[in-house]
Amino acid sequence: MKKNLPLIAFALVLPFGAFSQTYNYALNALNIPCITQKGDLVLGLGWSRGATFRALEIQGTYSPLPHLAVMANFFGAPEKSVRNQLDYGTDYYLWEAAVGIYEKIPKGAASLFAGFGSGNLFSHYGMGRTADFNIQRWFLQPGLSYRSNYFQAGLALRLSHLAYHNAVVSYAIESPDIQYIQNIEKSSPMFLPELGIQAGVRLKPVTINLSISSIFPDTNDWDFIRLNNTLSILVDIAVRKEKQSSK
Repeated sequence: MKKNLPLIAFALVLPFGAFSQTYNYALNALNIPCITQKGDLVLGLGWSRGATFRALEIQGTYSPLPHLAVMANFFGAPEKSVRNQLDYGTDYYLWEAAVGIYEKIPKGAASLFAGFGSGNLFSHYGMGRTADFNIQRWFLQPGLSYRSNYFQAGLALRLSHLAYHNAVVSYAIESPDIQYIQNIEKSSPMFLPELGIQAGVRLKPVTINLSISSIFPDTNDWDFIRLNNTLSILVDIAVRKEKQSSK
């Protein structure tokens, strides 16, 4: 029995490692607000899920002037045990800010945002082997939104310029993970078209929203997560103002 103990321990470790996967990029949900007038404010709190991550998303958009809007987003997939090198996997966060223009259209709005994002990605592969990247992303995002009394939807294309900086990598990382990292170093900066689709049920001033975001090109050579599903709660402050002014 004692002779079999190492084999039993090894067998128990294998399933654990299989579910603790690393990745080198995960896209956040596209923020596609329905902003139609000065003073509109939309705040969102969401929960995202990809192939190997779960994340918190915070989004906000405000119009300080007619046809002008500002946007701020946060994406966090924290794994403290990974950051402390107690577990395999990836710890990742990204924040971004943008400014844009919008135009009211029947039952919705058309918008164009340009912005910048920054974050950090830390992966632990076991036995002290780690990869630490600072990520920067410039993006241009045209979008369309639709809104009725009980339904809201949006469609946007985010054209991202993604760059990796200040990499600290242990080259004892085994293949294929080290190959993914080397491919990123050769390709950075890279162009990533990302598509976002969302739909939700409106219960004024709250919208329960489901969004799907995806990277267009094949990213298997970089070990990116190409799909993000997000369930969020949006609060439209403008709806509340309209409701109060109608009394």
